[in-house]
Amino acid sequence: MNPRKEAPVEVMLAWRNVWKNKRRTVLTLLTIMVGCAMIIFSRAFQDGGYGKMIEDSIASNTTHIQIHEKGFWENQSIDYAFKPDSELMAFLRTSPAVSACTRRIHAAGLVSYGKNTYGALIQAVEPDTEKKVSNLHTTIQKGGRYLVADDGKNIIMGAALAKNLKARVGDTVAVISQGFDGSIAAANVTIVGIFKSRNPRYDQSTIMMSFNQAAETFTMMDYISSIAVRLKQTEDMEKVRDQLRRLTGSKPLEVMGWDELLPELIQHIVMDDLFAKIFYIVLLLIIAFGVLNTIQMSVFERRRELGIMMAIGTRPSQIVAMVLFESVYISFIGSLLGILLGSAISYYFTVFPIDFSEYQKELAEFNQITTILPTKLTVKNVITTAFFTFCIGVLFSIAPARRASRLKPLDAIRQL
Repeated sequence: MNPRKEAPVEVMLAWRNVWKNKRRTVLTLLTIMVGCAMIIFSRAFQDGGYGKMIEDSIASNTTHIQIHEKGFWENQSIDYAFKPDSELMAFLRTSPAVSACTRRIHAAGLVSYGKNTYGALIQAVEPDTEKKVSNLHTTIQKGGRYLVADDGKNIIMGAALAKNLKARVGDTVAVISQGFDGSIAAANVTIVGIFKSRNPRYDQSTIMMSFNQAAETFTMMDYISSIAVRLKQTEDMEKVRDQLRRLTGSKPLEVMGWDELLPELIQHIVMDDLFAKIFYIVLLLIIAFGVLNTIQMSVFERRRELGIMMAIGTRPSQIVAMVLFESVYISFIGSLLGILLGSAISYYFTVFPIDFSEYQKELAEFNQITTILPTKLTVKNVITTAFFTFCIGVLFSIAPARRASRLKPLDAIRQL
C-alpha cells in the first residue's frame, strides 16, 4: 500500500498560526463575515427593489413593450396612428414570451364639469384584454366599476382629476378633443368608476373609455394609437423587442421597451446602483485592511520564529506560502460565514418584505410608487461577493508575506 501523503508543512503551520491569537482571528473573521453578509444583503435588496419598482411602474399602464407609429411617443398626438397587420398580431398572440397584448387609442383633450375644466389624456382600451396587461382595474374605488366592452358613453377617470373637477360616480361630464380625421370630437360621457392608482401622473390626468366607443367618437377608421404588450418575464423584454423590431423593420413603427418608456426610472436605478457600488468598495476595503492588519501583526509577533525557520533551511518561498495560507484560511472561513449570514437575512426579507405602505402619501410626493420592497437572492450575487471578498483578503496579505520572506535570520532571531 502507498504511504499516506501528508499536506505540505507550510499548510499545517499556517493553520496553527491562525489560531495562535484566537481573539484577533475571531475579530477578523467577524469583520469579513459582516462585510460579506452586508454586501450580499444589499445586492439582494437592490435586485428585489429594482424588480419591484419596474413591475409597479409598468403594471398600471405602461406595460413591458409598446408599439406605435413613429413619432407618436414624442408628440403624443392622435394624428399618429396605424393599422396593425395580421403578421404582427399573429406573432404577439403566438409568441411563448408574450403573456397578453391589447390595442389602445390615445387622444389629448379637455374635460369639463360645471364651471371646472381641465386638460386630460383620453385613453381608449379593450376592457377584457386590458385587464391582462395592466392592473388599473384593481384600483377602482368603492361605489364604481371598471369598463366593459359595450359601455358606450361611459368612462372612468383618475381620483385626482375627479377631485379637481368636483365630479363623482354617476355625474355626466363633457369631453372635447380632435378626431383622427381632423374633425372636432366631443361627447357627453358618464363617470362609472374612479380609479386611484399608485401613479399620481395617471390619477391627475387620465380618462379611460371603451375602445369601440372611442373608435366611433374619434373617427379612427380601424386605426389605433398603440399596442401594449405584457410579457411573462421582464427579463425577456430586450429579446422580444428585438424580434418585434425585425418584424416591423420595413414599417413606419416604433417598438419601445419599458426602459425607453420610463427613462426617469432607469436614471434612478443607474444613480442608485452607482452609490451602492461605492458602498461595496468601502466595505471590501474595510475587509482588506482587516486581513492586512491581522497578517501583518501575526508576522511581526513571529519575527523570531520566522528567523529560526529560515536559519534551519526554510526557503523564502515557503515562508510566503505559509503566510498566504493563513490569509486563505481566514478569508475562506470569513466568506463562508458571510454567505450563510447574508443569505439568511436576504431570505427572511424575501418572505417578509420591507413595507413602507404607511408612508405612501409622502413617497408619492417624490414620484415613488413602490412601497413594498422584497429582496431577491441570486446565485450570482452570492458567488461574486464571496469571490471578491476572498480574493481581496488574500491579495492584501501578499505585502506582509513578502516582507516576512525577506527577513534576515540573524537580525530576526535577536528580536525579543
